[in-house]
Amino acid sequence: MKKILILAAAAAVLCSCGNKNKYTVEGAVAGINDKVYLFDEEEVILDSAAVKEGKFRLSGIAETPAVAILRDARDQGATFATMLILEPGQIMVNDDAENTYRKRVTGTPANDASDAYAAASHALVDEFRNPNTSDERREAINAEYSQLTRTVMEQNRGNLFGAILLAQELGYELSGQELLDEIAKFPAAMQQTGILVKLKENAEQKIKTDIGQPYIDIVQPDAAGKEVSLKSVVENPANKYVLLDFWASWCGPCMGEVPHLKKTYAEFHKKGFEIYGVSFDKDREKWLAAIDQNGMNWVHVSQVNGFDNQAARDYAVQGIPSNFLIGSDGKIVAKNLRGEALYEKVAELLAQ
Repeated sequence: MKKILILAAAAAVLCSCGNKNKYTVEGAVAGINDKVYLFDEEEVILDSAAVKEGKFRLSGIAETPAVAILRDARDQGATFATMLILEPGQIMVNDDAENTYRKRVTGTPANDASDAYAAASHALVDEFRNPNTSDERREAINAEYSQLTRTVMEQNRGNLFGAILLAQELGYELSGQELLDEIAKFPAAMQQTGILVKLKENAEQKIKTDIGQPYIDIVQPDAAGKEVSLKSVVENPANKYVLLDFWASWCGPCMGEVPHLKKTYAEFHKKGFEIYGVSFDKDREKWLAAIDQNGMNWVHVSQVNGFDNQAARDYAVQGIPSNFLIGSDGKIVAKNLRGEALYEKVAELLAQ
């Protein structure tokens, strides 16, 4: 009898542990396909469920919080897809009455925070894009958006959404050391999540590319297939400053920077300014067409393999456009110069 009681107690403990980390995903979404699939970030299917009259239910165990994607097709033919955060509790997925293209994901702390942030940020973006919004108000909106992100991150350091905001929204603008300082403010358990573990690795690498650090060489093929090193460009006696520019033809903001790159290049190339462009394109023809059609007459290289690029890892590139201005001494003198800031910085340096 004693042995039976011990086994029963052990079973109860295991059951309670499982229930503690259990999640359910219940949805009511109009007009979707007859089956939904839950994917992890690597596009591996975690679960699936039949849909009846727009309703579905999935369940599982979330040992650690994780980002997942829910959509109503394995690959092609999806009518909807939405990101959600798998964590213990009941997660609800519903249509958004005010925005037919957005689905509301609520029910647990991280998902509630994500939903509220999305609503607030979308409202600011809509106001910014309104043609009746003044330039002065747009400047204020930029500041409000940045503050919103920081405030929400601070409020959610105890769940995965806070980590997501740090990685996806703030990681680009913070230095490597600043990122490490922010990661250290999260609870120990959150620091062990995949997002923050990867972000910490990225931050440690990012420190190696901070202003004042020596550049890291890159060797990749140009349009003709000939390997061209960043070192050969930096150490060319004719070049006083070299802009290492990460971009891609499919990247709208990257192409928006092209007029500024061309203006700076036209003005200062003969005075010692060169550009070494590294493309994260996957389509060779589109890469070369963008160069030709936009008159981007500087050094270009690419492995034509997207972000799966050693240079992206070496320079801790989390998003594009991204750039590093390198002096003839091989030291990084500036980073992420956008718009007129590039022209102004190069003009200042060459005037010295």
